[in-house]
Amino acid sequence: MAARVPAPRRAIPFPPARLLPALGASAALDGITGLVVLSAGNTYLLRTLGAAAVLPAIALTLQAAMKVAASPLAGWVADRRRLSAVLPTVPVLATAGLVTMLLTRSVIGYLVGLALLSTGISIAWVLLRHCVGNVTTEVERGRAATWVSLASGGAVASGFGAGTLLGGVEPRAAFVLALVLVAAAAVLLNLVRRTSDRSSAIVTAETRGTSAPARRFESATLGLVAAGQFVLSGGLLVTFWPFVLRDLDIEVLRVPWLLAPAGVITLGMLAGVARWSQPGRRLAEIGVLYVFVATGFALAALTHSALAFALAIAAAVPALVAAIPVVTAVVIDFSRGRSGPAGALGWLGSAEAAGSLTGAALTGVIIASTDARGAFVALAITAALLACATGASLRASRR
Repeated sequence: MAARVPAPRRAIPFPPARLLPALGASAALDGITGLVVLSAGNTYLLRTLGAAAVLPAIALTLQAAMKVAASPLAGWVADRRRLSAVLPTVPVLATAGLVTMLLTRSVIGYLVGLALLSTGISIAWVLLRHCVGNVTTEVERGRAATWVSLASGGAVASGFGAGTLLGGVEPRAAFVLALVLVAAAAVLLNLVRRTSDRSSAIVTAETRGTSAPARRFESATLGLVAAGQFVLSGGLLVTFWPFVLRDLDIEVLRVPWLLAPAGVITLGMLAGVARWSQPGRRLAEIGVLYVFVATGFALAALTHSALAFALAIAAAVPALVAAIPVVTAVVIDFSRGRSGPAGALGWLGSAEAAGSLTGAALTGVIIASTDARGAFVALAITAALLACATGASLRASRR
């Protein structure tokens, strides 16, 4: 009898087929963000409308503020109504926002449209995470969250590139393209919802044996970690360019070469998360990753050469990116043990947006009062504190 040929091992195992609509929906949602919010919208404000230079920052702040407000409300409603009743608000709000941008041709109209669009996308992400929790087991969530992160990251980059190209021709064309993505997201989210409804017999609510005080402590810690993840990400975005261009005086064309090692290592770490992340130890995994982040940021604050900075970033950035799917998985795990799982996801989504706002603002203040090195020191301390917080939560959950 012929010997059986073993199946090849993939670097990042494929997700279950029932998750494919969720990946498509996440790509469509973040594609809209990259296309409109991060790229073409800024060109539209500054060049087409001739708005003040501060308007893009105001727009990003408005987007985060709408997520802070809308996410908990979306979770609260989703726990009390059928998802099929809540889901239509996503395309209605997003379409209304984009149409407002197209028709008004004014700064106020753009900001009103952005508020509606951001609210729709925020609601969609709460519902999407809730459905992913319904259709996956604890063991599958590390892999699922990794694929969602890859789909989202690729879509943001693609949307940003497309928005940049369209912004050079006609920025409002990006709003029309975003309407197509809204329609695609609506169809895919409905498929995700139907899969979630059918999976109720497969994945049931998960309970924990920990005490009520331990659960409350875990809830507070996860909120801190979810916010802290975005504090670090937002802080790095604000700190990176001033440090590279002014402190190290590195030419812009050399920056991609500095980031290349970090990019390769990031792919490897994401593959490791997808293959080896397991329930029960995810808080420990997050803690270890934050130790690497803290070490990398501390080394960055001490560097005075491009090579040393590349090594420091190669330690920090891959760990920071790899922590995103692990944090997502542990948040969904936690929500499944709650009587209102969508509400828990809504509050944690709000914490993420608040962290993004806080990280960018505080890092900017630190840079203004000291310099970019001081900002890296602050980020290193923040990552170290988050590592300690995850360790404390892990000990509390095992009591």
